[in-house]
Amino acid sequence: MNLSPTKSTQPPLDTVLNPECAHCASKDSRLSHRLWIRGMSRRVCTSCVLLLHPSSFCPSCFQFFDHPLSNTSVPAHRFLSCTKCSSLTHLDCLPSPPPSSPFLCPPCSQPNFSFFPDSTSSLDKRRALIFLCACKIASAAASKSLALARTRVERSVREAALARKRARDSLDHCSILDKIKRLGLEGTLEVSNARNLGTHHNNVVCKKEELNSFTGQGKVNVKLPSEVPLLPRPIIKNGNNDGKLLNR
Repeated sequence: MNLSPTKSTQPPLDTVLNPECAHCASKDSRLSHRLWIRGMSRRVCTSCVLLLHPSSFCPSCFQFFDHPLSNTSVPAHRFLSCTKCSSLTHLDCLPSPPPSSPFLCPPCSQPNFSFFPDSTSSLDKRRALIFLCACKIASAAASKSLALARTRVERSVREAALARKRARDSLDHCSILDKIKRLGLEGTLEVSNARNLGTHHNNVVCKKEELNSFTGQGKVNVKLPSEVPLLPRPIIKNGNNDGKLLNR
């Protein structure tokens, strides 16, 4: 029977060279990063990395914040928070005209905003700062995911050790119960045998006393088998006057 040739299941070459962004389906592989999204490693473009972490950088100068910042943890005059998201913008980075009262960051103020509107253009200083900021955010996210994974592994190891200890204790407890049960059965058999022997001996003694009293004043003395002495063996003499014991 002729089998049809199996087709390769490898992904197309353009998908390997230009993997899509898991957030916006962009195919620009030059500006993609690895992020853990919903417990899975995903490839995300630079613009989406910044959009997914608005509180990790300033959207004007693209300075990366090493630690989470808020208006309560730093002086309020240094940052201005967006009223729609958790983005924080330096006051020195704001445009000359004062912003409106409900301040919105650039991604929130413009629909379909992208930090890389044209990924095919050359990499200038601003784009380099954006790309560097996204790399720092991705690195910090990977370190955080690694710390969480290490914590989960250590907790699993502790739980496994406790479960093993509980199982060992249960086996020891069952072994002790089994030994107690066996000792109890052996003790019961020994007590039962002792009681049976004692009852038989008492019956023999009673029969002896009844026979002695029946024959009258002990003229016929009935003895127990253990009280009867052994008789000597008869000796047979031959012609040589050598005596030999007759074996019974």
